[in-house]
Amino acid sequence: MRTLTAPPRSVIDPVTGEPNVGSFRGALARVDYAALGASRAFRFAHHKRWVYAAVATDEIFVATAIVDLGYACNAFAFVLHKETKALLVDCSAVVPGFAGAVSDTSGPGLSATFRSLGIDASILRGSDDDGYELRFKARGLFIDARLDARTLSPPISAIATLGDGLVSATEKRTLLSAAGSVDVGGRRFSLDGAVAGFDYTNGLLARNTTWNWAFLMGRAKSGERVALNLVQGFVGEPECGVWVDEEIHPVSEGRFAFDRSDAMKPWRVTSRAGEVELEFEPMGVHRDASNLGLVRSRFVQPSGVFRGTITVAGRRLELDAQLGVVEDQSVVW
Repeated sequence: MRTLTAPPRSVIDPVTGEPNVGSFRGALARVDYAALGASRAFRFAHHKRWVYAAVATDEIFVATAIVDLGYACNAFAFVLHKETKALLVDCSAVVPGFAGAVSDTSGPGLSATFRSLGIDASILRGSDDDGYELRFKARGLFIDARLDARTLSPPISAIATLGDGLVSATEKRTLLSAAGSVDVGGRRFSLDGAVAGFDYTNGLLARNTTWNWAFLMGRAKSGERVALNLVQGFVGEPECGVWVDEEIHPVSEGRFAFDRSDAMKPWRVTSRAGEVELEFEPMGVHRDASNLGLVRSRFVQPSGVFRGTITVAGRRLELDAQLGVVEDQSVVW
């Protein structure tokens, strides 16, 4: 099993011009691909950035995302209600690139914004701030949340080469303390005492990119706070990890078994070396199946609950009905 090392001071080595490839316990430095020497046209075609933020309470799972493709920008949000096993709201929009942007840092100074006629969204952290401000306003939905960055649980980050001058830098944070509220169709849910997490990814990515992903936050039956980030494909194992209270443990690459023709059927989510043995029960699904010619997407993200076991550092943790998401993504961008 790999060891997580301290993150490098730069994503690209300024001397060699090569990515500082690895899997790290800690936050990414500011992402700057200038030292790679790629042309402006190459960067325009391949540079993608996004922030995905999620908040979980005992009642609901809230997910938001802002995706900056350069030439276009996408934002979406949904709220899953655990008791009724249904999405209370699901909204998304795609606009020209000038209407949204994601910055080159995941920490202080992060700015992800999106403005359209139907959605006004932002995920922000001031340069001297110790938390992230999350806002998402759309028809029938208003999210107003603060995610505390002073968590004792470290992030996992990874830098990976993808061939042909392509590279990805990603950071996952989990078990952040959250506060605020969500208003859905006039119904208010408190986020005070909730847990939150996010995925920041910034890369020069292949035109055709595919992956499966699982993300959960909750508690084991024995009381420990637990979170999981698991992926198959794309960056793969370097970003896979399990958080248990204040520590993070690397795990092997994910394995996903599911019915692609019906994402609402149960999923089996495991890891190559057997640390993760989970069943996922979908309750709602956010999806995007678009064909805009040069840009095509098949994106399915069911939300629901995980059951099963996770074994790390000699501890076998049992999970029952812990909220999270799985994802099947194939995009030509």
